[in-house]
Amino acid sequence: MRLFDVLTKKEFNNGKEQVKLWHKVGVIKITDTNRWYLQMFHQPDTDFYVFEHEGKIEELPDIQIGEEE
Repeated sequence: MRLFDVLTKKEFNNGKEQVKLWHKVGVIKITDTNRWYLQMFHQPDTDFYVFEHEGKIEELPDIQIGEEE
């Protein structure tokens, strides 16, 4: 099994410097049979099933997450 952390990033200025806080909000699990699961800590006892998108790339929504580092 493989595990990946799911994180959020909050950035703010504390008056002296720009601060980045990372919060672990869940995990993605890939089983030995290649099944993907997403667990979010704010929704306990709920597994989200992750499937590969089979449509056209143009059908995917455009997600804005800010500037890359």
